[in-house]
Amino acid sequence: MNNIKMIVGLGNIGKKFIGSRHNVGSDYIYYLANYFKIKLNKIEKLHSYIGFVNLSNKKLILLIPDTFMNNSGKSILLASNFYKIILNEILIIHDELDFLPGKIKFKYGGGSAGHNGLNDIIKNFNNKLFYRLRIGIGHPKNKLKINNFVLNKPTVIEKKIINSSMRNIINAIKIFINTNYYKAMNYLHSK
Repeated sequence: MNNIKMIVGLGNIGKKFIGSRHNVGSDYIYYLANYFKIKLNKIEKLHSYIGFVNLSNKKLILLIPDTFMNNSGKSILLASNFYKIILNEILIIHDELDFLPGKIKFKYGGGSAGHNGLNDIIKNFNNKLFYRLRIGIGHPKNKLKINNFVLNKPTVIEKKIINSSMRNIINAIKIFINTNYYKAMNYLHSK
């Protein structure tokens, strides 16, 4: 059994970013909160929206940084210090350009691959060793258009595919919490 105590969804703050490709991590936390009928409360001193959920008989903190993507690490660090949680006990959920929409994979450690939210987490914690759940959003044909691509909403078809993957994520996280990273990874990678 692992020791995950916090699940963080990355995204940008502001109404104009709701439902954007870059916000699939924070959208997933909202999905979890809805699914378990819990409220996410704004905690000013932690620069975060936070809720608590019992998943597989384990109390977990759900967190969405109340910052822009490139400042996510600061609020996660504040919350981890406040709740006395180390980075290795946090699962970060974020968008992944290199996967087709809706494809989901776990990863442990590694660099940021240019993802500003991951860059800021690595910078604030001075550590690359943490669990990530990557949700595919697809990739624009032109690399020069990446910024616009991630900040815009997915197509109707892409959104449908991403939304249908959400149930698999709940199952994968339950497996991760009840068993281990490798079994959860095998479950997701077989989908």
